[in-house]
Amino acid sequence: MKLLTVQDVADAMKVSEKTVRRLIKRGDLAAYKVGERGQLRVKECDLEGYLEAQRVEVGSTGEANAEGTESGE
Repeated sequence: MKLLTVQDVADAMKVSEKTVRRLIKRGDLAAYKVGERGQLRVKECDLEGYLEAQRVEVGSTGEANAEGTESGE
């Protein structure tokens, strides 16, 4: 099991650390507090699961559709 820092996750997602911390606080991304200072860590597999859940399909018109919805609905 590989644990990632908030910075690692932010770098992988190309977002800010603040965005990652917001995802964790909302419960969208699982995290663990480690050490005496309670530093946050994210399991690599949890990050992969989160990203997979955010994946969108591109329809025949080239428009991205979330959650399997069709373009124009």
